[in-house]
Amino acid sequence: GDIAYLWPAAPLDVYRKVHDTGLPIVAEGINTRMEHARAILDAAYAAEGLEPGHGITQDRIDEENAKLQLTTAIFAPSAGVEASLAGAIDADRILSASYGVALDQQRPPRRAVPEEGPTVLFVGSGSIRKGLHQLLRAWAQAGIKGRLLIAGTIEPAVQTLCADLLNRDDVQTLGFVNDVEPLYEQADVFVLPSYEEGDPLVTYEAAAHGLPIIASAMGAGRIGAETGCNLLVDPDQPETIVDALQALAGSPDALRERGERSAAAVKAYSWMDVGARRADQLVRHLGRAD
Repeated sequence: GDIAYLWPAAPLDVYRKVHDTGLPIVAEGINTRMEHARAILDAAYAAEGLEPGHGITQDRIDEENAKLQLTTAIFAPSAGVEASLAGAIDADRILSASYGVALDQQRPPRRAVPEEGPTVLFVGSGSIRKGLHQLLRAWAQAGIKGRLLIAGTIEPAVQTLCADLLNRDDVQTLGFVNDVEPLYEQADVFVLPSYEEGDPLVTYEAAAHGLPIIASAMGAGRIGAETGCNLLVDPDQPETIVDALQALAGSPDALRERGERSAAAVKAYSWMDVGARRADQLVRHLGRAD
């Protein structure tokens, strides 16, 4: 082969053996660098009076840093990943990229928001990292008609911290869901107030369904940073989530305009286009013109 394309979970010994052959190693920054992520998440857990539950140890950090030193290039799929790599690897080895979504699928037109209020959708691990606890607080404080739909296994710390909020009549928890496509179709708003992410696929999927998106900078990922298609919120300030929920729930025009903005933005992020951009970056980085 021309390169070895290694993801973070590949053992360090594999990185070393491939490096010793002289084959270029291209890595994938699926999340922010662990040393960076640990600082963010330690603070998030501490703010709730909790012991960190992220599982990032110093041994894991050291192993990741050792792998980075063996890579020829690494795809950074979001601005957050890029920022976390700064200083840990030469800047010219960081390839700014994104993830994407399949845009060749036929999706039904957006439904009209029902009289009983919008369905607000959260998809992902229901954890402190994803800011679910702050979304639950904001949902209760917003006082809007509708329902909050949570698809994903909920972290025990969040279950304990937000037991009363999870038991509200207007909050529905689904646990792990194999097929989330129908959930996007029945939702009216998508929310992802993450503290730490790579480039979340769920945000692209929400945009492909024409959903208004409320997200933190991490939850918005590359599409949010480049297009501004989302309503930006700060998970450390749940009142910003409250304001965004109220602004959308109180205005059919805002819902429609934000959904149209998402649908327009995602057109630049089909997997075909994302893949072509990545291939071009590799060719240029490795100095291959053939």
